[in-house]
Amino acid sequence: MKLVILRAIYFEGRVVLEGEQIDTLEQHGRELIQKGYAKEQEEAHLVTEPEPEPEPEPEPEPKRNIKAKKEK
Repeated sequence: MKLVILRAIYFEGRVVLEGEQIDTLEQHGRELIQKGYAKEQEEAHLVTEPEPEPEPEPEPEPKRNIKAKKEK
């Protein structure tokens, strides 16, 4: 579970300050959120809308083989 720290905590042998991101187990993350030490990281970059597919270009009309009339 990815979290953003709201209050400084001791995690994996070091002090993690406000605004830093950590990755922890689901249960530990829920406990930190419940105690107000962290919030779940929003994963906005994963919820991107797919780009619309470009419309196919219209096929060019076939050229007609019309011979020009010669003037006499």
